[in-house]
Amino acid sequence: MPFFKYLARDRSGKMLEETIESVSQEELINSLQARGLFVVSLGPVAAVKKKKQAKRHYHRGVKGSDLVMFSRELATLLSSGVTLIKSLDILCKQIESRILLRTVEQIKKDVEGGYTFQNALKKHDKVFSEFWVHLVETGEASGHLPASLDQLAGYMEDGEALKKKIVSAMIYPIVLVCVATGAIVIFLLKIIPVFSDIFKGFNVELPLLTQMVINASNIMKKYFVVALGSCVAIFFILKKYVSTQIGRKQFDSLKFKLPLVGALAQEICTERFASSLSTLIKSGVPILHALEITEKTAGNKIMEQALKEVRDAVREGRGMAQTMQNSNLFSPLVVQMISVGEEIGELGKMLDRIAIFYKDRVNTFVSRLTTMFEPLVLVFMGVVVGVLVVAMFMPIFSISSAVRASG
Repeated sequence: MPFFKYLARDRSGKMLEETIESVSQEELINSLQARGLFVVSLGPVAAVKKKKQAKRHYHRGVKGSDLVMFSRELATLLSSGVTLIKSLDILCKQIESRILLRTVEQIKKDVEGGYTFQNALKKHDKVFSEFWVHLVETGEASGHLPASLDQLAGYMEDGEALKKKIVSAMIYPIVLVCVATGAIVIFLLKIIPVFSDIFKGFNVELPLLTQMVINASNIMKKYFVVALGSCVAIFFILKKYVSTQIGRKQFDSLKFKLPLVGALAQEICTERFASSLSTLIKSGVPILHALEITEKTAGNKIMEQALKEVRDAVREGRGMAQTMQNSNLFSPLVVQMISVGEEIGELGKMLDRIAIFYKDRVNTFVSRLTTMFEPLVLVFMGVVVGVLVVAMFMPIFSISSAVRASG
């Protein structure tokens, strides 16, 4: 391939100069513009010795951030006037997920072979969800594919940001629980038996608390492997059961009934429903079709059932709010805002406001839950370890007093 030397200015005004290899001058210009660079000058140069390129490192699986980047950059390239095939070719050089790279390469071949973009995406439903496909379909039909991809990227960015917020907030409490559990197990398996052997040598009657702790230690020592194996077996049995339709429905129902966590799960589902439906409606997807897609991507069987009832009501000519009011999943605020949105013909905007409101509520809820949970775990750990320590030192005081009395 020929080499070209270019001089370009980035968005901050900084000048960049580089000699680079490219298929053609036109493709290089498109690539530079897609990176947000303003080309000042560009021309061919004599072949230069190629530097040894660093080996690209790929990760397995497809992360949410990979799809966000793909959607956002594809929208930028298309809106800059780059053709779909060239855009996909450029993105293949930047994708860091091996699975996504192979998928996009196949999509590019399908598009070159005459497939529409949405039909090419449909062949890869494990990577691109139905939500993706229908937004692309709407964008292609309306001639506003870049705008649809931008909306899609924004939706996914919000979802990823919320997920990261929840995960990062829960890491510290989970670490605390693991450390507390580990400390208690080590105390019972390693430290208590040492004290138990010492007490046997003195042949004294042990206090009730000490005897209970020693008994607990003996039981744990004797049945630790069995108990651990049972816990692992129960975990995998429950996991298998939850993967079934009935098990998943019961598990999702249980999540809503749990104290504190249930309210959080319900608000996350509400935010996801409002955000998904808003994005679809604003992209021009018909309401019935949008409800069907939202139902399939709800992520909770109980919410899916509620949205199915809403969709059936809309098909029969009734309003969404009327059916949602009969469900205990949607708060009066959500029902009222959707009712107003239906009346004034601004359902998309109202759903946007609901999504923003519940996103803020979830963020606040998670922060408060984490703040409250940390001291509870620390207090629990302190109390348990304190009881174990006291139980071990009580006989020592008794033995010390007996020695003094005999002396």
